[in-house]
Amino acid sequence: METHESVMDVAHQIQQPSVDNHALFSHDPEQAFQEAQRIVNVVARRCSGPGYIATIKGKTYPTVSWWTVVGASLGLFPQVIYARRLEREDEIAYESRVEIHRNGHIVASAESICSSKEERWATAEEYAVKSMSSTRAAGKCFRLALSFIAVLAGLEPTPAEEIPVQRQSQPPQNNREDLASEKQEAAVRGLIENSKVFPKEKRQIHEFLEDGLTLSKSKQLLDFFYGISTRNEDGKWVKSSPGVLENR
Repeated sequence: METHESVMDVAHQIQQPSVDNHALFSHDPEQAFQEAQRIVNVVARRCSGPGYIATIKGKTYPTVSWWTVVGASLGLFPQVIYARRLEREDEIAYESRVEIHRNGHIVASAESICSSKEERWATAEEYAVKSMSSTRAAGKCFRLALSFIAVLAGLEPTPAEEIPVQRQSQPPQNNREDLASEKQEAAVRGLIENSKVFPKEKRQIHEFLEDGLTLSKSKQLLDFFYGISTRNEDGKWVKSSPGVLENR
């Protein structure tokens, strides 16, 4: 995966009194931190599902969907400048350039590539490779301009789409005891057929299933979508926290 990037001097724009309407946060450092923290608090409540957060090799990464929510709250919107196929033998590869705009001004820009030579995209349709090159470029833009927001949220700043994922045909032998049960896996697969589950969430669920669904991940998914139940003093299961599907 190849990525090129550049970022405008946002700090310089913010420091100029003549362009106050372009500032992302207050000039006062303490107030600016509080404004950023409020965004983090809102995003943490509303964007905590698998469509927004990805766990890769024990670390948590924001997806581009997470970044676009943060960006929208600041009036930042990505624009694809181009997505062009690269002439490479025996390979489908696209390079995209994306710019992030605010009030008609470019805040950040980045170029990124997606290729069928990557294991994850080896069997993908051409349109998917093209789309991912733009998705990666958009995520890179947001990371360049707003990486501190992800850090405040306790996440890695790199977008999940930029992280290479190594597939496994079977889970390692030493992890077999951590696999989800057949009943749990069936319940997770049922989410893919649920009309209330968003497309991005379904794709993430597919990936979990392909990689070998673990006990902890299945519990996380089921708790998030269906809610958390606890056993009361009478031995009956009572829902203590609703799942997101109840409010959709």
